[in-house]
Formats: sequence, structure tokens, C-alpha cells
Amino acid sequence: MRPPLNLAAVRARAPRAAARLAVLLAAALPVLPACAHEARQAPAATASATSANAFVARPGKPGDVVAVSVRAPSAPLAAGPASVGLSLRGSPGVTQVELKYGVEGALRVDAVSPTVVPLDAQRRAIVEVPVTVLGTGVHYLNVYVTANGRHSAFSVRLDAGQAATLNRKQSSPDQGGFVVLPAQETRSGGTAR
Repeated sequence: MRPPLNLAAVRARAPRAAARLAVLLAAALPVLPACAHEARQAPAATASATSANAFVARPGKPGDVVAVSVRAPSAPLAAGPASVGLSLRGSPGVTQVELKYGVEGALRVDAVSPTVVPLDAQRRAIVEVPVTVLGTGVHYLNVYVTANGRHSAFSVRLDAGQAATLNRKQSSPDQGGFVVLPAQETRSGGTAR
């Protein structure tokens, strides 16, 4: 059972508690305008994130020194020039990022693609990687990232032409929800056995 509440002791502590609260509020006041400023910008950032040209965060791996979000052109792409957007955010201590590119499929990375990207004061940078789609099908832009001696890599899928949309494996209701696969799988070394 609890002892009865001593109101005299509570009243004696009230001025000290009020003084502590006043000190905490005075310390927080310089921070509050910054929070209010960020809150005013948040709806604009949310609205832009829902647009068709929004960056999509890639799942990171433990120990990644750079977080990457990608803005790929909408599929199906036509043959010709296109651009892949990369939003980079480095971890503390990262001031620049080195990028190298590789391709799979009928895709070419243009020579003006950035290779060394300096990060701003918030350790962020947005990069546009110009590519040229040379034919229809499913293509991949492979991006190799180096920062502070550590490496990571990721791929961006680019679908070009009608053949790319037909190439996606989808289940249809008339097939009982199963995915129909080809009878013979083709690999880079020839047919599967």
C-alpha cells in the first residue's frame, strides 16, 4: 500500500520543477524555428516523391557508405537517348564518390557520364547518367560505387520496346496462377542440359 501523498512536499518542489521547465524551453527555442522550417518543406517533398519522376530508394546493405535512390525512365523505352537519375547520400566522412558503369543488353553509357562526384555539405549529390538504348529488350545499367576505399554495386533495369514488356513473366488467370516457363533455358554458355 502506498503512503499518503504529502501535498506540502509537492508544493515545495513545484517552483523548482517550473524553473527547470523554463530552462528547457529557453534552450529549445532556438531549435524550434528550424523544426518549423523543415515541417513547412515536408509537404513539398512528399508531393514531389509521389510524382512519376520520383527517386526510389534502393535497399541498402549493412556497411554501405553511400545510400542510393534511383529515378529510371518509365518503361517501355524507345530506342535512343535516355537518362537515369541517381540520388546519393554518403555516410559521415564521405566527401566524394567514384562511379563506374557497366551494361548488359543493347545499352551504351555515354562518355559524358560523371565518374567522380563531390558531395555537398549534407553529404548529398544528384547525378544524371546519360545512356543510349540501342535496341528492344531488357537491359541493365550496372553502377559500381567507391567511397573511402569501400565498394558497392547495384543494377538498374531498363525495359525497351514491346519485346521487353512481353518478356516479363506474368501469371494469367487462365493458367491457374502458374508462371509458364520456356521448355529450354538459354544461358550464356549455350542451352541448359
